Amino acid sequence: QVANVADTLAAIKLSVFDEKIITAQNLMNLLTSDFANDEITRQTLLTHLPKYGNDIQWVYESGLRWAKKFANKICTYSNARGGKCHTGFYTVSAHVPMGQNVAATADGRFAGSPLADGGLSAVYGRDINGPTALLHSVSRIDSKLGSNGTLLNMKFLPSFFSTEQDIRKFSFFLKGLVKLKISHVQFNVVNKEDLIKAQIEPEKYRNLTIRVAGYTAYYTELAEDLQNEIIKRTEYGTN
Repeated sequence: QVANVADTLAAIKLSVFDEKIITAQNLMNLLTSDFANDEITRQTLLTHLPKYGNDIQWVYESGLRWAKKFANKICTYSNARGGKCHTGFYTVSAHVPMGQNVAATADGRFAGSPLADGGLSAVYGRDINGPTALLHSVSRIDSKLGSNGTLLNMKFLPSFFSTEQDIRKFSFFLKGLVKLKISHVQFNVVNKEDLIKAQIEPEKYRNLTIRVAGYTAYYTELAEDLQNEIIKRTEYGTN
């Protein structure tokens, strides 16, 4: 995931080399132990260092460099029919089980935690500068690198669309993402509270559908760890 790599590289750059918060060896020890007995350092890595999705140039450029190298390497391989392999920056719902097989990372992520949900999405909760800052970050990752497809997930609160003016603002937002040449965005419009209630009383929410990451599903039929990841995704429209 572009976001996980960008956040991790940013954390290593600042914490080890620039601000010297921690030595490389001590960071490696923390990752090996899954941050055992050092929640303070983990929180520093997680919350006090810049993250992908906030329109910070050097952070998204770290992700872009990795995306270019990855895509260039993939295209050197051929498929069973003799054609070139193409890179896809999307996860469907694999970011949860994939995360279960990835050790702790230098961005403060615990071992086994989900990865970023959409290929080009920010890690949930880390894009704190608003939806337009997220779009600017994502637009810097050339969609042509993901010639097999790219994906950005965004979640808005229903209250975001309360008035005609709100809807008009969202229409400008959609025009903006087209001008930025972001090739694939999908939206959920839902309250976190409703998702939590659906976990507690699924029989009352059988018809609740949710956009996961490339497909739509009945929310109550999803695995609990995937439900939890969707609940944690950044919500826009809270102000």
